Formats: sequence, structure tokens, C-alpha cells
Amino acid sequence: MKSGKFFLFFLLACMVFPLSSYAGALEDGTAAMKSGDYQTAYKLLYPLAEQGNASAQNCIGSMLCEGLGVEKDEAQAVSWYQKAADQGDLEASNALGVMYVNGQGVEKDMQKGLHYIVIAAEKGFKAAQKNAYALYYEEAQKGNVGAFHNVAIMCLDGWAGDVDPNKCIKLLEVAAENGHTKSAGALSQIYSKGMFGIQTDAQKAAYWKNIAENPPTPPAADDAGQASKSAPEAAAAE
Repeated sequence: MKSGKFFLFFLLACMVFPLSSYAGALEDGTAAMKSGDYQTAYKLLYPLAEQGNASAQNCIGSMLCEGLGVEKDEAQAVSWYQKAADQGDLEASNALGVMYVNGQGVEKDMQKGLHYIVIAAEKGFKAAQKNAYALYYEEAQKGNVGAFHNVAIMCLDGWAGDVDPNKCIKLLEVAAENGHTKSAGALSQIYSKGMFGIQTDAQKAAYWKNIAENPPTPPAADDAGQASKSAPEAAAAE
């Protein structure tokens, strides 16, 4: 994955309609937004956002972020995304995370960005899952062994989409062979119990259990500071 600004997944549909007295105005505002009538959408949704409606706050954040029907203002977009994310809006949490990752309207902060993206990802928000996987994959490519483990688990959990689980297993093996005992333990459990569609294999389960209990010395890093093995290309994010 190329470095530089991260073009992650934003959703502008604002399709969450909470049950409230504002439902009619919210529905009209989001319908106007979907149709491309952003000025009308902004006029309808802004009062709701000011009154604390999380879905409206998320939509206002989206319009400000992209300059849709209103002058673009990324700092204000961050503010509205934050308000919505604080109320549990998953679209807003993902979008807020992207803003931090890219340094849009706020000082760039990868860890804070991942925090908000993962919150949404762990609750099943697909765009956030793809973003989390892509970000951890990029870290893994830099030789971060812990990131290899995270990428592998995300891959097995379906965050990377429809990927052959055997390719995800190879990522765990990379981490385990570079001294990550948690990955070795996970491999032992997977082969012992036949998890994630992987066939049971007592020999492999015993091998990785031994590695987990008696970790080898991690291989020396190369001149770029990377682990000696890299993630299999077949398991890369699309």
C-alpha cells in the first residue's frame, strides 16, 4: 500500500434513522442529501444536529468535510463527527478516525485515528473493518510483528472481505516465526480445534504450542529495520 494520505472509506448516506420526534425532518434531510440537494439537506439537518441528534451531526460533519452544500470546513467536520461518535454513531466514529489518520481538520494522530476506527469495526461496521485492516496491514509491511498478528486475526474474522483463511494463517505464521508468542498460541488453538474453516492438524497444533512455550530468538532485522519475512502478497488488502 502506498504511503501518504490515506484514502479510506467514508459513508455519506447517513442512513441511520433513530426513533425520535425529529424522525420526519431527519428523513427529509437525509433524502435530500441522497438526491444531491445538499443545501436543503443542510438547512433541515443543522437544527437537529444542534439539538443533539447523532445522525444529523454525522451528516453535517460529512457535508462540511466534503464541502457539500456548504463551505468546506474540515475542523468543523471533526467537531461534529466527535459529537456524533461520542453518542455511539458508528459512521461518525469511522469518519473521525479517518480524519485523525489523515490529519484533516485536526493534528495527525494515527493511534487516535485507529482507536475510533476500531471502535466502529468491532461493532460490525464494514467500512471501518476495511479501514482497520488496511492500516494494520501497512504497519505490518514496515516489519511490525504485532501488526502482523492483528492483520491475521482481522483477516480470519472477515475484516478483509472474502479471503482464503489459509492466507490469513500465513500472516499468523509470519508473526509467530518472528517471535510473537501470542500468534504461535493462536495457531496451536486453530489447528487443535479446526477453527475458521481450517482442518484440524494435531502435529501442527503441537508444533506451534511448543513455539509458544519456547519462543525462538527473533530473526535479525534487515537494513530497513523490517522483520526477515513479509506478509504474503495474496493476503494484501484490495
